[in-house]
Amino acid sequence: MGCIFSCIAGIFQCIGDVIMGIISAIAGCLECIIGSIANFIASIVDCLTCGCCR
Repeated sequence: MGCIFSCIAGIFQCIGDVIMGIISAIAGCLECIIGSIANFIASIVDCLTCGCCR
């Protein structure tokens, strides 16, 4: 009987790990997108303030 509970616990742990992996991947994608937008805005501001024309 303990073997069955151990197997069920392993299945739920695996499902939890998959969900955490998906959330981590989404967070990584959002971090990359926000970083890209911030760098793009910083380059536009740098260009408008003659930072690239020196």
